[in-house]
Amino acid sequence: MNSIVKFPTDLGGYGAADFDTVSIPTMVDWAGRRISTGKHAILRTDTGDILGHHGSRYGKVCQKHALDTAEEMFYESDIDTTGITRTISCSHSGSNTFAKYTFPAHTFVSPDGDNSMLEALVTTSFNSTFPFLIAFGDLLGACNNSNIYLTGAVAMFKAKHTKGLNIRRGAEAVGNALKQAQDNHELFQTMYNTPVTEDVGFNTYVAAAGATKQVEEVKKEMGIVHWRNVVSNLPRQNQNLNYMIEKSRDYGRRMGKNQWAVYNTLTDWSSHAGATTERSKQNIAAIRVQRAAKVRDAVNNVLLAA
Repeated sequence: MNSIVKFPTDLGGYGAADFDTVSIPTMVDWAGRRISTGKHAILRTDTGDILGHHGSRYGKVCQKHALDTAEEMFYESDIDTTGITRTISCSHSGSNTFAKYTFPAHTFVSPDGDNSMLEALVTTSFNSTFPFLIAFGDLLGACNNSNIYLTGAVAMFKAKHTKGLNIRRGAEAVGNALKQAQDNHELFQTMYNTPVTEDVGFNTYVAAAGATKQVEEVKKEMGIVHWRNVVSNLPRQNQNLNYMIEKSRDYGRRMGKNQWAVYNTLTDWSSHAGATTERSKQNIAAIRVQRAAKVRDAVNNVLLAA
């Protein structure tokens, strides 16, 4: 097992992730007997919530260890951790943990003149929804959007979070984030200089919102019409799509009718839009991570492919 060296900067407590777990064998009743299933349940000790299940030989380790591991990788890498900050959130009663780190020593200027700093997202889960993953982007200063990197690996480091994680290998991997940041900012500049039509922007929002099938059905019925007519004739309004359309007006006025404005509309949605149902509000942290993946796919497969 790798020994974890405590990160030299005090990042505060573990916040929403500050809880402990136990792993207990699960049993079933059959023919009057109690029989082991061969599986273990991960139980949150403070609330009693079951956070996930795993095999009896699987050495799953806690979310606090995951964050300590990621921070040791940052510390051992070439990334300058001066002034590092961390925010932590959880979803599904603590089954999933997300931590965002900012690195003020690494700053950039976006094509429209906004300042940003390197940002890392660390995920881990007890229910196998999210692997132990470290992915990079950057945080814009003016609007607090999280820029999603579009080129290079989605994750600089990804693995099952067991006790055998190789910290040195992880440090070498995350050290490549600075080259990835440079490549993506060159792409951002190209996007700023690339005009985009309303139809291409709309189709990108539709893809990110998961509304492609519904929109295509309306188009088939109505023929060639303006995209606003398509939206007004959808059988059920898509709150995510409507959010993006509304925000696109502001970004278009500020940045012009270019790919960069469309991209910023999408990152606004993934960073700030609320949950679409009352039930999903408590899991908004997981939803926003999933939205970021949808933004990357929509931009690469629709916006940049047009």
